Amino acid sequence: MNEAALKETVIRLAEPVVRALGLVLWGVEVVQIGRMVVRLFVDVPARGPEAPVRAVTPDGEEGEAPASASIGQCEEISRHLGLALEVEDAVPSTYVLEVSTPGLTRLFFSLEQMRPYLGDVVEARLHAPLPPEGGAESGTAPRRLWRGRLTAVEVDAFVLEPVVVSAKGEVSPEALPPVRLPWTEVRRAIRMYIFRQPVKPGKGSGKAPGKGTGKGSRNSPCGTSPEAK
Repeated sequence: MNEAALKETVIRLAEPVVRALGLVLWGVEVVQIGRMVVRLFVDVPARGPEAPVRAVTPDGEEGEAPASASIGQCEEISRHLGLALEVEDAVPSTYVLEVSTPGLTRLFFSLEQMRPYLGDVVEARLHAPLPPEGGAESGTAPRRLWRGRLTAVEVDAFVLEPVVVSAKGEVSPEALPPVRLPWTEVRRAIRMYIFRQPVKPGKGSGKAPGKGTGKGSRNSPCGTSPEAK
C-alpha cells in the first residue's frame, strides 16, 4: 500500500469514531524516522453562533461538542484506529500510531484550512526554490524556505509578506516584496507559534535565553499507540 492509499485508509477507519466524539479530522501525516510513524490530527469543528455542534458518544449519550480534544478522546481514537488497522493489515511494516491535536503550531493540509489564520506567521517549505514577486529585478535569490505573514489565500495559492523571526520571538518585516506560493509547489506549510520572551522586572527586553526560532511545539500529542507489528 502506497502512502496516499494508507492515508485514505486511515481517514476512512478513523472518521466514524472521530465524528462520534464531536471532533473533525484535520489531516494525516506519514513519516519515516527509522520506522514508520502514522500521525492523525483531530480538531474541534468550526461552529456558528446559532448552530452549536452536537456530539453523540459511542455509549449513545448526546451533548454539546467539546471545546478541544482531550487526552481521553485521543486515546479512544487511537485504540479504535489501531485495532482497525490491525484487522485490515493496512500498514505493511512496523509502525507507531500517534493521535494528537494540531496544536498552536499547526500543519496545514489544504488551503481552506489556512483561511482563518490570515495575519499569522506561516513557514512554508517548497519542493524547489521560488523568488518573491519581482525578485529577479530586486536581485533576491529564490528560496526553498519562506516565512511571512499570511496576507491572502487564493484558489490555488497563498501569499506571504516575508518576515524575520528572532531568537527572542520578535517578528520584524523583511525588506522583500510579497511571495505568492502555489499550493502544488509547497511541501510543508505550518502556522508558527511565536513565543516572545517575557521582560523581567529591571531587565532589558528579552534577556532570558530562548530557542533558536522562538517557535513552540509543532503539535500537542495526546494519544500514542504502542509500536505495532
